[in-house]
Amino acid sequence: MDMKTLGLYDHPDGWRREPIEAFAEFVKSEAYLEHGRRPPTVDVNKKKRPLRDSTRKNLIHMFGKFVKWMAGEQVNLFTVTPDHILRFLDAQVTGRGKGDKDMVSTIRTRHVRLLERVYRHLEIAPNPASMAAHGMYRNRETGAAGVDKPTIALTREQEAAFLKALPGEPGDPRQNWKRRRDRAMLALAIGAGLKVSEIRGLYVENIGQPMRDGYITITVNPAATDGTSLPHDTVLRQEYVSYLQPWMKERAGLDVPGRLLFPSGLRKEEKIDQVTLYRQIKATFERAEMTSVDHQGGRTLRNTFAVRELALGTTVEQLYDLMGHRDIKTTETFVGLVSKYRPIRSQDS
Repeated sequence: MDMKTLGLYDHPDGWRREPIEAFAEFVKSEAYLEHGRRPPTVDVNKKKRPLRDSTRKNLIHMFGKFVKWMAGEQVNLFTVTPDHILRFLDAQVTGRGKGDKDMVSTIRTRHVRLLERVYRHLEIAPNPASMAAHGMYRNRETGAAGVDKPTIALTREQEAAFLKALPGEPGDPRQNWKRRRDRAMLALAIGAGLKVSEIRGLYVENIGQPMRDGYITITVNPAATDGTSLPHDTVLRQEYVSYLQPWMKERAGLDVPGRLLFPSGLRKEEKIDQVTLYRQIKATFERAEMTSVDHQGGRTLRNTFAVRELALGTTVEQLYDLMGHRDIKTTETFVGLVSKYRPIRSQDS
């Protein structure tokens, strides 16, 4: 094939000369989709679903940070080692504020998965990014750079304080519809164990009708989360339904295009920015004055749901389904936290 017809990303020389430009071409190609750990998502016509423009821009920004870091270390894509990559990953999370600690694992994982795709495409073996990922997990218990923090869940008292500090309290004239929307979103994070991506992708029809004992079933559709979740149903117990229903009623009265449960605005159907949700979670922790909680993020709220369900008598197998986990070992990690959580009601009620 004539080299002039190839893109920068098609040949190692392109990555050597213009790595960021080569990567920008790479993320627009089907090759990027094919080199992921999961099969690429497809549309109704079985065609591979391309990345959104916003996702591509974010990935290019992430890769650009890696290129800049390599320049400072006087290495390039072809001379960098797994140890270099581990140090880079550590640099991305060093110095972050307390409210961002819950995102540490996600930040590392996104960077290392991105680099794994690049090295698969370049057919470099062994893959230095994969070796770095193994190093991260191997050092999980040692406290070395790039390891996950211990699993954190709120106690019953902390959960009550968080709920009391939610934005958009009904009847407060200083709060607008967006804060009441945020109130319902955060209630779903802690009440139904939903991830930020799952909350953003919910449609009105994903919320079921109240069952006999007052709980509501919520359906998670992987297509609405860009394939980041498995299809599953979770529950919103009766104690938390009252945080969602006022917003459902208010949203029905708003002139909102489309069916998104939590729209970003009233002019067009657009998902709320995940940063907005993270900020509201952090602000609620601050209002609740829970400075002792290390991980003030969405994962802590999701963990709290898991521990609460186990405390109420839900089995590990049932919780595995409610959480949409890919491995039941992940679900089992919450068993040891149950003793620190006081159930909402006694087991025999």
